[in-house]
Amino acid sequence: MCITEYDELRTFAEQREEGRIEGIMEGREEGIEIGGLSMLIGLVKDGILTTVDAAKRANMTVAEFEEKTGLKA
Repeated sequence: MCITEYDELRTFAEQREEGRIEGIMEGREEGIEIGGLSMLIGLVKDGILTTVDAAKRANMTVAEFEEKTGLKA
């Protein structure tokens, strides 16, 4: 294959695979975030953590945590 040849099907397949892998990684990150917030919500509801403490653990302000979770301090 010379340097000027272009295999369109191969290029599309490679791009599709890269997009699929990127999507999987984004999905995992989002799942971890949702799981962490769910855990913190449960701890707040059980009275183990305050909303302020949970927000700190989530690296959020109290207002951000309340908005994302629907919990109030």
